[in-house]
Amino acid sequence: MVAGICQKRSAKIRQKQWQTQCHATIVSFGYFFEESGATLRYKQCGTFLLAVLVCVPAMAARDSSDIIGHVQHLTGTASIVRDSAVVAITAGAALYPGDVVRTGKPGAAGVVLTDDTTISLGSGSEIALNDYVFQPKDGKFALALKMVKGTFAYVTGQIVKLSPESAQVQTPDATIAVRGTKLLIQIEE
Repeated sequence: MVAGICQKRSAKIRQKQWQTQCHATIVSFGYFFEESGATLRYKQCGTFLLAVLVCVPAMAARDSSDIIGHVQHLTGTASIVRDSAVVAITAGAALYPGDVVRTGKPGAAGVVLTDDTTISLGSGSEIALNDYVFQPKDGKFALALKMVKGTFAYVTGQIVKLSPESAQVQTPDATIAVRGTKLLIQIEE
């Protein structure tokens, strides 16, 4: 679990330094790191508690009912910016309102939202999931995506079918009102 929170940054010596996913540096003394299994073994629990106290506020737990979609497919590298923290992702990662999905070079990701909206991100792409509400029983719908850079394929889902005026796709130069379609967008830096 700790290996998932912190990544080793220093040489294999008794003084260790890790860069956490929330960009805090943790230095510890007298601990061991096994290179092969990426397992941290602690002689004391002080550094572990420091890592948890530093990282947890930036990656506050979210309710599973807040999930708006998942990363269904991933090749290469990708990350999510969530609550000012950058988190490496894998296929199956949950997405929440306000997340920013970034693909590396090389990298590609396929995202499916709970209303079946599908977004494919090419290499070196970034998209912000600014607003998302899909509550058909209550008649509440909203979808606001901001495509910051890269290449995207976008296929509309149920929100556009049930409430076309509720969906917007923003680019650096324009806002597109989507009315049930497929889009291929390339945004150059």
